[in-house]
Amino acid sequence: MLWKQSETNIWVAGHRGNPAEAPENTMASFRNAMEAGLDMIELDIQMSGDGELVIMHNLTVDQTTDGTGAIREMTLKEIRSLDAGCRFHEEYRGEKVPLFEEFLELTKEYPDMLYDFELKEYPVAGNERRAYETADRVTALIEEYGLGDKCVLNAFSAMLLQYIHDKYDGRYRLHGYYPKSLLGESQNRDPYNILYCACVCEDFTRETFDRLKQRGIDTWAGTRFNNREMLELARRCGATLITCDNPKEVRETLREMGLHT
Repeated sequence: MLWKQSETNIWVAGHRGNPAEAPENTMASFRNAMEAGLDMIELDIQMSGDGELVIMHNLTVDQTTDGTGAIREMTLKEIRSLDAGCRFHEEYRGEKVPLFEEFLELTKEYPDMLYDFELKEYPVAGNERRAYETADRVTALIEEYGLGDKCVLNAFSAMLLQYIHDKYDGRYRLHGYYPKSLLGESQNRDPYNILYCACVCEDFTRETFDRLKQRGIDTWAGTRFNNREMLELARRCGATLITCDNPKEVRETLREMGLHT
């Protein structure tokens, strides 16, 4: 029943937690969003140079910490030595870049929460082994923590989504994007045949959303849907979930519009 919602109810997902109130993709941000009782939490997973799964959106640490360098070239010790709260309010000084498993431990406190795990390692030339290993380790941890039915796996890569679908016999809900070009190379297979949901990133019309729904794909909307005007557009188009950087504000506006319970 976790995935059931009424046709008039639009869910809210916290993009990297709640970055409006805490530094993105940190445990503080996740706790903030989860304590608020949002419908879903979105986060980004990649692998350190010594093979540890960490949570960060950007491929380098430069934009969100006091350090510099590419995640894939740094050890976990180096990454964990950084301050991931230094660019936010003083109270968040000392926040660390989380391990994925650290976040999974937190999920034990929120049995009714849903999750959107975005994989940042793509099987482009020379990175295939790393990308597939990351996906396999993420799915293993998801099963260990009993989250297989509580999450979507998300990637801007048709090949990675196809790998997960094929290897695990369609076990997981897969999250892609519209238009299809955002998913890259697909080896002449239509990735929309395996998607549970797609975030619509352009062509915000009822026709676009309806075409996806006719293929059995749930239609979600992204971070630009962050005010009443855009939420009204989401309603007209038929979006069922909004992933946003100001999730509490968006949820309150949706409630005022009679679109969230």
